[in-house]
Amino acid sequence: MQKLTTAELKRANKRKILQFIYKERKTAKLEIAANLNLSLPPITQCLKELMEAGLVEKNGYFESTGGRKADGITFVASAKLAIGVELLIDRVSLVAINLYGDIIKQELVEKPFLHNETYYSEVCDLITSFIRTLRLSDKRLLGIGIVLQGLISSDGREVYYGEILDCTGLTIQQFERHLPYPCRMVHDAEAAANVELWHTPTMKDAIYFHIRSNLSGAIIVGGKFLKGIELKSGVFEHMTLVPDGKPCYCGKRGCMEEYCSLRALDDDPTEEHISDFFQRLSASEPEAKRLWEEYLAYLAMAIDNVHMFMDSNIVLGGNLAGYLKSADIKKLHALVQERSAFPTQRDFIKISKCSGVPYAKGGALPYVQEFFESL
Repeated sequence: MQKLTTAELKRANKRKILQFIYKERKTAKLEIAANLNLSLPPITQCLKELMEAGLVEKNGYFESTGGRKADGITFVASAKLAIGVELLIDRVSLVAINLYGDIIKQELVEKPFLHNETYYSEVCDLITSFIRTLRLSDKRLLGIGIVLQGLISSDGREVYYGEILDCTGLTIQQFERHLPYPCRMVHDAEAAANVELWHTPTMKDAIYFHIRSNLSGAIIVGGKFLKGIELKSGVFEHMTLVPDGKPCYCGKRGCMEEYCSLRALDDDPTEEHISDFFQRLSASEPEAKRLWEEYLAYLAMAIDNVHMFMDSNIVLGGNLAGYLKSADIKKLHALVQERSAFPTQRDFIKISKCSGVPYAKGGALPYVQEFFESL
């Protein structure tokens, strides 16, 4: 094994020290020395440089064990921020997150989507105003992730299929010409998977159903969103569920999209309408019960199909997750068991842990992850 140079060893020590402080949130020099098996002089020098970079700071003291009180050393979560923006058919969602992924500010603006220069310019004005309220210098902003419903090139610079928002051909230049920060576009299913992985770091392999007014899918392998060659690895929503069934916006018929999205429960699957549907279901309204039983049967069929090609947990997320109950998951397991060629007793269908978290956050998280990878 090649021996590290003095400069390489110093960089490695600095990275380990920063990672330790990040994980512990608050620590002291002696704790760093004991846990990382480092002597105090290099720790002191690394801490000095990390403080000058604004990444760590002294914060209070630890209780004395007989001598001088040790300085508390904490990670500066606000040293860098990232912005996530989700463009939806009727509104714009904006969030700012710190280096712990905490949302420090969020905003929701009612604004109908339009695929034209005026709309993108106005969205950039909203983003600029939002950033201005954070009162941060440009060097502290890592970048802006723009989340939308559409298939996006692997470099995040072009929408090559955007039927839902009618934005095929949209490029990142529409935003970069107004915003002096790094920008990229992110598919909404990838953003949702990013959020799920951030909040469930132990998740390694999973199939993620992102169920809102539309259905989108994400495949998670080795703790990462599997992009595929053309970002199509998780577009199982367009697998045929019912031959010659309902027409889908993709041009095919009978797609999962038409039977497993919230539009299968209500023609106008806004938050208000879906909430009303589940209230009627709770009141045992016959038509709501019929629709729900039919919906669960189709969802079970879809789950069984995708579970055949990847034997991993199924995570149900999106707006639906906030309404699912343990009884629904039990029912889904039973329905899958009935139709599966290879039934299992393992409870593999899970409810997302991120219900209610803005998916705009999933557009910002890659910048935080890349920041730490670059150190």
